[in-house]
Amino acid sequence: MNIVRFVLSLLLLATFAGVADAEDWPTRRLRIVVPFPAGGSADVQVRIVADELAKALGQPVIVENKPGASGALAAVDVAHAPPDGYALMVGSVGTHAINVSLYPKLQYDPVKDFAPLTLVTVFPQLIVPGINFKGDTLADMIASLKADAGKASYGSSGIGSPTHLAGELFKSETGVDIVHVPYRGQGPAANDLLAGQLQVMFPSVPDVLTLIAAGKLRALAIMSHRRLKLLPHVPTTVELGWPRLISSFWAGLYATAGTPQPVLDRLNRELVQIVKSPGFAGRVEPLGFEARATTRDEFAQFNADEIKRWGRIVHGLGIQLNQ
Repeated sequence: MNIVRFVLSLLLLATFAGVADAEDWPTRRLRIVVPFPAGGSADVQVRIVADELAKALGQPVIVENKPGASGALAAVDVAHAPPDGYALMVGSVGTHAINVSLYPKLQYDPVKDFAPLTLVTVFPQLIVPGINFKGDTLADMIASLKADAGKASYGSSGIGSPTHLAGELFKSETGVDIVHVPYRGQGPAANDLLAGQLQVMFPSVPDVLTLIAAGKLRALAIMSHRRLKLLPHVPTTVELGWPRLISSFWAGLYATAGTPQPVLDRLNRELVQIVKSPGFAGRVEPLGFEARATTRDEFAQFNADEIKRWGRIVHGLGIQLNQ
């Protein structure tokens, strides 16, 4: 009995010590590890969050860009970091929903290795034809691609990327035969679309919004359930009769699994205030992002649903890759 009391006392002391540490947290700088290069539109939103989080916590928050291996470099870094809340990761539809089905030997577990904090933004993909397309609608483009079977091509930001899988989903749903051409990012692919070397792309809204606004490219459909305020004239794939032709990028923040609950709660509270603020929405929504804060449980459920949805798509397409 004395031994049981002794063990219980130790557990209580450890619990109170953890709470005390969490109340003092943070005492040094934090880092947010990002799985994509610096300078892109997606990187901008992270730096806005980092600046505001630093003000809220009273400690510096630095952004570390670690692109490569389809996001695995960044994910492994944070998955193996001490569970103290000082290392956070920007997870995406790729790193935390698609990769687990796409790569049989993934070096991290998107669920077991991370503690979800909040969703930050959602940004759907578009169906954008090449400059030589003369039709007006998605139906026109599908008919044109079928008439040119096997000769047309679509560009993506790389093998296994959401833009690649959106293209394969498009092929599967519509029955068109188009060739995949992977690029190192959406920028080079968009350049070739503008040069007439590609017939279609499936980019995220932020990647081509400026080109659409300038009249250099146009969108035939949004791969989403609802229209965008920035592109109100562009119909959704659901409206056009393709309810399964849905694909969106998203970004959220994660801590390392095992981080103390009070620290996770503090991070969620501060991050939700940032993402819900008019200032954040006012800066990211003109770029094509939709600000969307969540509770930790809501984000965990969202992530689980995305893993299931993309798992069905990846397995249905029969795609598997090696890192």
